[in-house]
Amino acid sequence: MTDTIFPALGMGTAPIGNLYRVVGEQEARATLNAAWDAGIAYYDTAPHYGFGLAERRLGAMLAERDPAGKAIISTKVGRLLVPTGATGERHGFVDADPYEPVFDYSHGAVLRSFEGSCARLGRERIDLLLAHDLGRQTHGDAHPDHLRAFLNSGYRAMRDLRDGGAVGAIGIGVNEVAICDELLDHVELDMILLAGRYTLLDRGAQRLLARCAELGVQLIVGGPYNSGILARDLAGPLHFDYAAPSEEIVGKTRRLAQACADFGVSLPAAALQFPLRHPQVVSVIPGLVGPEQVADTMTRLATPIPDALWPALDMALEPGSPAMLGDDARLILLHPQDNVLICVRAIEAGDLLPASGGTIPAREGIAIGHKVARVPLNAGDKVIKYGAPIGSMTAGAATGDWVHMHNMKSDYISSHTRSALGEGA
Repeated sequence: MTDTIFPALGMGTAPIGNLYRVVGEQEARATLNAAWDAGIAYYDTAPHYGFGLAERRLGAMLAERDPAGKAIISTKVGRLLVPTGATGERHGFVDADPYEPVFDYSHGAVLRSFEGSCARLGRERIDLLLAHDLGRQTHGDAHPDHLRAFLNSGYRAMRDLRDGGAVGAIGIGVNEVAICDELLDHVELDMILLAGRYTLLDRGAQRLLARCAELGVQLIVGGPYNSGILARDLAGPLHFDYAAPSEEIVGKTRRLAQACADFGVSLPAAALQFPLRHPQVVSVIPGLVGPEQVADTMTRLATPIPDALWPALDMALEPGSPAMLGDDARLILLHPQDNVLICVRAIEAGDLLPASGGTIPAREGIAIGHKVARVPLNAGDKVIKYGAPIGSMTAGAATGDWVHMHNMKSDYISSHTRSALGEGA
């Protein structure tokens, strides 16, 4: 667990490392200046992004705009930059710096990578150091060797950097859920940066989030738009996980977009805010390029979203799931482990609610989007929603009772509040 309070919004810097297209120095600097001026104070980067280019550009901005070093920075280890004469597009980056990234998770490589990042960033200390792109999907048959190198030596180097004060916290930066569980079986992690696996469209990390809640591991969510399909209300060419989407994915996205439209909310606004609803998620970090994207992001983050939209989006994603309870579908169950249900149609006192295979009358009226006790709850019991604790009971509640401020204390962190977001948190 880190003592650093990560703001709810950060900026991913892969795009200013010339990901997929050339971003000139002027545009990159304008992007970073706009982000800083908008109050964004957390930046995630990596040696891999432009093979040092993104770190250099971020470091130059911070040297001028943040001489006191207040910005929160995360960067990564796991690749060493080796000089090369190769030009053109390499690994998705165009006109990047003249280096070739080589995977190396050993003790010495981690220390060399960290030193190189500090030099490019102009920092002596990094707030969060992440092991980058471990996982079988990334490495294939080489996965066991890379994992062994990390567990046997690279992890120790990261831990020593943290314990010595050069790093505030350590973790992994990946886009595979399986490697997160695999590593949590072996080592302690302060944080996980997980890209594209906890979004409106891909809920693959829900069980991982529940495990992280038990272990006290915080999550940062990258790729909230799943590489673009959630970013523009289905306008223009569509990409999902860096490839053309299947018809199934397009269909799901269209249903999500329609549900948002029914509530007068843009799909990108809902996509950006969705991860922050989980108490284990401390920050979301869309990749940004151009002052316009920075401005759009701040608008999306500040967009009020009705509570009732969220269960509507759950139903739109998988019609018939989560479980609909009751003949008139007034309650839904978001996760099998939840001890509360969510109201999707207004309940009046006396209405019959499902309970233990039968029904009970509602004791009071309950508004759309609010929680209803699925089982009897006692003072001190954890309230479980989406399979993870979101607070604790301050008073008892019978099955069918309203679970809200009068009998529940929320565990959501203060950075999730709109006032904090408005201040650039």
